[in-house]
Amino acid sequence: MSKRAQYQPIGGNGEEPSAAQEVIYAKEFKKADIAGGYRKPKVKEAKRENPDLKR
Repeated sequence: MSKRAQYQPIGGNGEEPSAAQEVIYAKEFKKADIAGGYRKPKVKEAKRENPDLKR
């Protein structure tokens, strides 16, 4: 996965989510990653590479 990966929800059958829905989905995916413990190693690695990162 690239270091600047973003979640991009893809609508099915020609339906595209609104910008607000995309923001909500991204926040939900981030929360799920945090709950699953997926983000912690990635965050630590990113902070090692760039100590100026806030979070």
